[in-house]
Amino acid sequence: MKNLMIALAMVSGAVTGAAAAEYELKMSSMFPSTHFINTMAMQPWADEIEKRTGGRVHFTLFPAGSALGDATKQFDQARTGVVDVSVGIPSIPRGRHPKSVLVELPFTVPNSEIGTCAMMAMKDEMSSDYPDTHVLYLTVTEPSGAHTSKPIKTLDDLKGLRIRTPTSAITAMLEEIGAVPVGMPPTEIYESVERGVIDGNIMPWGPVGAFKLHEVLGYHLDAAINPVAMYIVFNQRRFDSLPEDVRQVIDEVSDEVFSNWGRWWHETDQEAVEMARAAGNEIVPMSDEDREAWRQRLQPVIDNYLANESDMDVKKAETTYAAILDAVKDCE
Repeated sequence: MKNLMIALAMVSGAVTGAAAAEYELKMSSMFPSTHFINTMAMQPWADEIEKRTGGRVHFTLFPAGSALGDATKQFDQARTGVVDVSVGIPSIPRGRHPKSVLVELPFTVPNSEIGTCAMMAMKDEMSSDYPDTHVLYLTVTEPSGAHTSKPIKTLDDLKGLRIRTPTSAITAMLEEIGAVPVGMPPTEIYESVERGVIDGNIMPWGPVGAFKLHEVLGYHLDAAINPVAMYIVFNQRRFDSLPEDVRQVIDEVSDEVFSNWGRWWHETDQEAVEMARAAGNEIVPMSDEDREAWRQRLQPVIDNYLANESDMDVKKAETTYAAILDAVKDCE
């Protein structure tokens, strides 16, 4: 009996210790639990904070598919304190983070490393996009390519094709080319290509691999058109309520772990590229000279977006976009 009581006491102590986090925090993500954003970034980030605070802080992740994983609600959940930390995309829903999405205009950034560097250089300026939150990190994916079911060598080859478009700026670009933009969620692309509803898609390589689109879209123009921006934010009131040493650990770990974003985007994109190559897909690169020529050709599209579609005062939109271009140049 004595041994049994000792054993029970040890188990009880272990359970109490496991549940003894002083600060239980909620973290929501619009991405599935198996997505690299959660497995390579968010969960290791949370685990490192727990380790460095001696177990005082513990995060519970609520990914896509959970009650808190809705992509359209990520920022509001963090702002109102429904969750403590959220991971989302500023273009969803439209109009909520107008400064941040300017980095997604065509041919603004050449790659994720430089784009992420530029966004972090403008972190203070971008913070007004995320009121009532503490911005932990801003990043952008590798820029999009054009992925089609028909052979293409240049963007002009998209003329007459029905192409799924992710943003209003890309819609304008496709219209300039003479393509037919079609809006739809990424989850519908595969079936829409099979049914002949669309002929192609503009998106980064990562989701091409995630949605196995290389199975139906066998031709790719590696054009580095536009990235997708992403934010990681912490509810400001909750952050401020934490002890100074805990806040310091959170900021330090954020800088250390999330500084890998540029590399992560590139590596996961390359995995998708290799999947496409293994499937016998044709991949055509675009030269820096051609990218610059397209940037100049699409300047009227960008100017029109800044003047009429940015959800901002025109002067502010133009000034912010110019600052992004300067930050990109400084990061190159």
